[in-house]
Amino acid sequence: MAVHLISSIDVDDEAGYEEFHERSEALVSNHGGRYLVIGGETSVLRGDWSPQRLTLIQFDDADSVEAMFDSDEFARLRELAAGTVQGNLVRVDDDEVPAKQRSRTPSGTRRGPSAR
Repeated sequence: MAVHLISSIDVDDEAGYEEFHERSEALVSNHGGRYLVIGGETSVLRGDWSPQRLTLIQFDDADSVEAMFDSDEFARLRELAAGTVQGNLVRVDDDEVPAKQRSRTPSGTRRGPSAR
């Protein structure tokens, strides 16, 4: 089952962020993860959330994620993050939603032009 990590970070030190970003990418890659989204423009559709930088990372399984978090590399990255970035990180386990249901909103109504 695929596992996704979603992070939202605010950068406190741009110079330090460059090293943090490079080491993060290497860490994720070394543990079998793939970046699906790195940064990009965001539009808040609801609520007060105003993320500065968002990432979406996919792993093939939970064991890969756990191995990454338990690694010495991750411990060193956390040390670098202190004073450089602050933010939030969540894990989402993919329940393999059937394709038919992926095209529907949570309320069961269709999205997009066909909904009109």
